Amino acid sequence: MVPQRFADSPNYKWFATATVILGMMGSVLSSTMVNVAIPDVMGAYGIGQDQAHWMSTAMLAAMPVLMLTNGWFVNNFGARNTYVGACAIFIIASFLGQFIPNYYGLVAIRTIQGACSGLLQPLTMTVIFPLFPEEERGRAMGIYGMGFILGPALGPTFGGLIVDHLHWQDIFGWSIPIMVVALLMGLRYLPGRHPDAPSTRLNWISLVLVAVAIGTFLAAISNGRREGWTSPEIFGLFFTSASCMLAFISVELTTRSPLLEMRLFADRTFTISVIVGSMFGAGMFGSLYLLPIFAQQVLDYSAFKAGLLLMITGLLMIPSFPIGGRLAQYQHSGLPIALGMLMFGVSSLVLAGADINSTFWFVALWASFGRVGLSFAMPSLQTGALRRLPSDLLPYGAGSMNFVRMTGAALGTNVIAISVETRLSYHADHFASTQTADNPVTQDLLIKVTDMLREQGVSALEEGPIATQYLARVVVEQSNTLAYQDGFTLLAIGFFLAALSALALAGNPLAALRLRFAKGTAATP
Repeated sequence: MVPQRFADSPNYKWFATATVILGMMGSVLSSTMVNVAIPDVMGAYGIGQDQAHWMSTAMLAAMPVLMLTNGWFVNNFGARNTYVGACAIFIIASFLGQFIPNYYGLVAIRTIQGACSGLLQPLTMTVIFPLFPEEERGRAMGIYGMGFILGPALGPTFGGLIVDHLHWQDIFGWSIPIMVVALLMGLRYLPGRHPDAPSTRLNWISLVLVAVAIGTFLAAISNGRREGWTSPEIFGLFFTSASCMLAFISVELTTRSPLLEMRLFADRTFTISVIVGSMFGAGMFGSLYLLPIFAQQVLDYSAFKAGLLLMITGLLMIPSFPIGGRLAQYQHSGLPIALGMLMFGVSSLVLAGADINSTFWFVALWASFGRVGLSFAMPSLQTGALRRLPSDLLPYGAGSMNFVRMTGAALGTNVIAISVETRLSYHADHFASTQTADNPVTQDLLIKVTDMLREQGVSALEEGPIATQYLARVVVEQSNTLAYQDGFTLLAIGFFLAALSALALAGNPLAALRLRFAKGTAATP
């Protein structure tokens, strides 16, 4: 619904679009700013990556839970009040995050930020989609995709500047000015509650069930390696997660106030789009977590240079978004989705071969190749999922689509972090077991290092310990490199599977082209 004062304004849709895109970018940008600070978090609190990743995962885990309430909030409070309230709470949480000294307090702040972002992301789609006529909706989703992907891509750059020149905890305050402007624009440009919108009670039972299901599942896979996958604690977490998810589905099928409209899944296109969207979210945010830490830990980049790497990939995506928007106009949108997923898979596979000798531009350009693929895929993924939904189901469809994608994002980030940590231990143990007296490579390295130390005037008493210490460092660095390479390989496999799944959305594009050609021929005199 267009506000009355803008009823005759042909430019209103652009003001409203800019408003919701700004709020979404500000919140999503914060989700990845913290990634370049993960090494500092590990050092500040004396924790490993299997715990430090909760600074990123907590936000991603809270997002999907609140996304399911998008329809309820819009119907009961209107787009304007929902948007302004989410921005205000996000600003307060960001301010407090700069001063909380406790690690778990910071995780709680990230959870609150994620909840607010979970309202803002589907609200963006709910506002934009009806403002554009059907023939322009692919273009609209291209604009949405640009905001959704550029925010996470730019976040690590600004985060890197803060980490290098200020204190890493200052990353919480950087997004406050953006969100303040977004809040003020929301008060002016967003519509209020539609007078015919139904007022319903919030389904608290479903909300608690899905929150517990997601939280316990992520906790189980995070702690499984440390506690033991067969331990009673981990089994209990998995059992609780599965039980709550089954109970959630049961409640949603019978309640009069569902958070997840099951009618949506009667549409085959929507269902397949949701499945592909979960893979998209897992891979995209998994890579946004992996790449800056790989650049710092393996390539030895500063936090800013690691962030600059992602900023370049984001900027190179901008020209490709209009192309992605135009591709989304075609009925058989599965082909650009499959193409985009395939491009990202190839990019990840190439980066799986990167090591300390890889140049900055080699990594940047191949990472950009994958991001361009995402800009082709995302508009088609969004448009295809929502194209045939009736207007009353649009808020629920946007919320459900984002819910599944961000659940995949939280899961993907978690799995990548745990996978890298696990593979790091595996490679370190393997290398350590081979560093024996009868290993000619090891002995040759120790002899060369010892000779160099002797030439530098190091005493014979110190030569052995220093050479052994150098060997240990080589083992750690090589183990680190192989662990991150395994992480990129895992991403590649996931995106190749997503590309195959996306082909199910394509239907029979060759038949459609023949039909279009036949119609064009028949119309020719």
